[in-house]
Amino acid sequence: MVRLLFYAVLLCLAAGCALPGVPDLPTPTNSTNELATVNGVTVAAGYQIEVWAEGFNGPTQMIVAPDDRLWVAQINGDENAGNGQLVALNSQTGERTVLLDGLLKPTGLALSGGQLWIATRRELNRAMIAPDGTIGAVEPILTELPFNGRSNGTLTVTPDGLLLYETSGARQGNAAAPGSGTLWQLDPSDPTHPQVLATGLKGAYAHTVDQAGRLWTTEIGDDLVNGAAPPDELNLVVPGANFGWPQCFGIREAATNYGGTVEGCQATRFPVALFAPRSTPTSVVASPWEADTLLVALWLQATVARVTVTLDGDNATGVVEPFMTGLRNPQHLLVLADGSVLVSEFATGIIYRVTQALN
Repeated sequence: MVRLLFYAVLLCLAAGCALPGVPDLPTPTNSTNELATVNGVTVAAGYQIEVWAEGFNGPTQMIVAPDDRLWVAQINGDENAGNGQLVALNSQTGERTVLLDGLLKPTGLALSGGQLWIATRRELNRAMIAPDGTIGAVEPILTELPFNGRSNGTLTVTPDGLLLYETSGARQGNAAAPGSGTLWQLDPSDPTHPQVLATGLKGAYAHTVDQAGRLWTTEIGDDLVNGAAPPDELNLVVPGANFGWPQCFGIREAATNYGGTVEGCQATRFPVALFAPRSTPTSVVASPWEADTLLVALWLQATVARVTVTLDGDNATGVVEPFMTGLRNPQHLLVLADGSVLVSEFATGIIYRVTQALN
């Protein structure tokens, strides 16, 4: 689990550090002001919100298991205590089962090829799943992964079964430490030979593949550049892309304190959208309700943003607006088969469900 709580002391910096063109998201409004609110959490007009489950302890990534239960990774106390768990929730009965215990900062879950993959602090782990659903022993596959001193992020399975994970950025002088700041793809049948998908990403914590097969990732830019916090980002990934970290940030701006130059940054791939510094985007999904639209959980901005994108060649530009406000550290978003979206709160352990309102 990234040390998101560390950033809480920096909330007061976010408004003052915002760069031109970076939105400061207000409460959602519309002409009729018909906004649904639960527990002080407000969702945009045209949608409904309900408490779907509660009682989790620092939930991170959620996935739907083969038996249709919801599997939730949770920190379960102090993030360095190694008490993390994988919990299964039967949404029909409310029954909960602890499937795995004693995990150190479990931030990522994925199912691929009958195998459960778990991202912990500096490891990518695998556990076999028996035909009866029993989870076998957790086996470290990749260890001592490069990271930023806290942990790495979530896991994503592509339509062709490849596993995506990140190694968050660490520096050696003005350069990225070998293997860090990278988005990787791994074939579960050959798990010890991952391939580089994109580089120059300080913290590509969350990723998703949309209905058209496009790959999107967020970026948490938690290093100071030129004396200030950089904006966080939404990116459209193509194989081999270099997003510029640590020498470049934002829209091809030069981080002169890391040796960046304007000329050098022109060769980097620019982001689709920027979020305010310290927003901390921890999850992204393609909206099930609107085409060319992403939903992004902004952990420190207490908001789920809606980003409407306009495609331009192999990249895009995005317009950011609020979708949900009043949250306490929105952590993960999950689109269910019925077209609804689950939104977990790290601080409260509540999972909300958002649906379109009936006309």
